[in-house]
Amino acid sequence: MRRPDPATPPAPDDPSGPARKADHVRIAAGAGVEHARGPGLEGVRLRHRALPERALADVGLQTRLLGAALEAPLVVSAMTGGTEEGGEINRRLARAAAEHGIALVLGSGRRLLDDPATLGTYRPEGGLRPPLLLANLGAAQLRGPQGPERAARLVGLLEADGLSIHLNPIQEAVQPEGESDFTGVLAGIAAAVERLAPLPVLVKEVGFGLDGEDVRLLAGAGVAAVDVAGAGGTNWALIEGRREPAAGAVAAAFADWGHPTADALAAARSAAPGLPVVASGGLRDGVDVAKCLALGASAAGLARPLLLAARDDRAGEAVATVIDQLRIATWAAGAPSADALGEAHLA
Repeated sequence: MRRPDPATPPAPDDPSGPARKADHVRIAAGAGVEHARGPGLEGVRLRHRALPERALADVGLQTRLLGAALEAPLVVSAMTGGTEEGGEINRRLARAAAEHGIALVLGSGRRLLDDPATLGTYRPEGGLRPPLLLANLGAAQLRGPQGPERAARLVGLLEADGLSIHLNPIQEAVQPEGESDFTGVLAGIAAAVERLAPLPVLVKEVGFGLDGEDVRLLAGAGVAAVDVAGAGGTNWALIEGRREPAAGAVAAAFADWGHPTADALAAARSAAPGLPVVASGGLRDGVDVAKCLALGASAAGLARPLLLAARDDRAGEAVATVIDQLRIATWAAGAPSADALGEAHLA
């Protein structure tokens, strides 16, 4: 990757940025902001083998994602940054991800590009480094000729291993300060992929799911992986509706919008069979992770359960619990490793 020009101008400043980020964390951790329906995993069952014929300790969870070796196929999904509370949450999440050898996606870096002094709230000094650390930027920030340089500058500031680009059209449309012009977003993503090469670029939704046609287009743009981030967990339209009464009236209609995670995962695999897919959106435990792996995901992401745990300073404990659950589910389904989970392990 070419080093960014330090004179590259940042995206236009958003004076409401810090307050908005603080609102997001506070509201996301509260009640009443989840999709009306679950992620579609309720009807998915793993086989139960009463004769696993191997020791639980021999079940392997190691995998590779975007070129990095992980101790388990888990991703701490993007959450926050840019505020004092966000810095403490990121410190705890980074420590947990590093201790357990899993991936971490940082919160949206738009605020960091506007104000480099907030760097410590994204990557707290002295923190342990996870084996895979991804910077994160909204797709709308990649539009126009300066988009690729913004992406490169963010990755450089965070010394990240790659970039996660989030697609959030529903959130942007409902958000009072939102950027709802997505003209040229796909071209911006393709330009960022080219600019950041050979570092990987992952593209994800924020909780409404990726349509198969979108996955096909993203594969054509050269992305290294997608995160379907399906409906079933946190609903960012409802979060924006809690921030602004007028937005709440609009947001209510989208409580049941989007592709459930299981459906989005199946669509992504069909649209781009060779593209690694991360499954996220409403996953709550290691059994949900095992189900997604059996359905063809390369890894699975969790956000809200780990956000709640990080706020209580028990992120490491929460990650360890998910890993234990995943190992037991893999073992009891009869698979020798998490990477081996597949259709044969579904009931």
